[in-house]
Amino acid sequence: MKLSGKVGCVTGSARGIGWEIAQVYAQEGAKIVLCDLQQADVDRALAQLRLPADNMLGLRADVTAEDDVVRLFRAIKEKFGKLDVLVNNACFAWPREGPIDLEVAETPLAVWQKVLEANLTGTFLCSREALKIMRAQGFGAIINISSPQGKQGKLLRGPYSAAKFGVEGLTQVMALENSARKIKINALDPGGIVATEAIRNIPRNKGKKMLSPQAVRPCAVYLASDESAGVTGISLVATDWNTQQGIEVPYMIA
Repeated sequence: MKLSGKVGCVTGSARGIGWEIAQVYAQEGAKIVLCDLQQADVDRALAQLRLPADNMLGLRADVTAEDDVVRLFRAIKEKFGKLDVLVNNACFAWPREGPIDLEVAETPLAVWQKVLEANLTGTFLCSREALKIMRAQGFGAIINISSPQGKQGKLLRGPYSAAKFGVEGLTQVMALENSARKIKINALDPGGIVATEAIRNIPRNKGKKMLSPQAVRPCAVYLASDESAGVTGISLVATDWNTQQGIEVPYMIA
């Protein structure tokens, strides 16, 4: 197993891409830390992992709230004594309560702030706390979930594109700052629209062919494992990486 003995924390891991990564990490032998906005969702996910209690931890945490993030990483340190992998996955394109699909000229400041806080500030806060652990232990890996919209802007996605461009830049900076400490920091771009539960629930997406959330699994394992030792500061596109490795890219109908 490629992640045997490692401790991996995945934010926003009760469903969607985060849940897929948490599952495959567990299958590859890692001890798992789950966090999401509702404890009931975290508890449900923990039960589905079916790991021994000593091999998993689940906490409610809002990655945009500094106190929550500090408490999360303190709990990880107390239970496991180390942290090998952090996956910064918690994010959204628009607030769940709306409004959505706005041009920049029509975007309220409150919406802008919510999107940037979830995608970029959350990545910063979690990375900062993870780095405190990883620097002290002298190793670690951080994987920041990005998006095609973090490389090329998309109509009606101003806040999200800005945030994901920020994630890409933050990834590069943190990689430069930590490479000498044997901490690798990379971005993972799924490569297209992923048919998560939230995406499938949007009426206009019904019947469309989209990436299955499972598409990110192999690349997420690679970036967390010792196979990617020395690989840092890059942004891998899961669909491209899968194809290069001869791995089928899974699609589904939303």
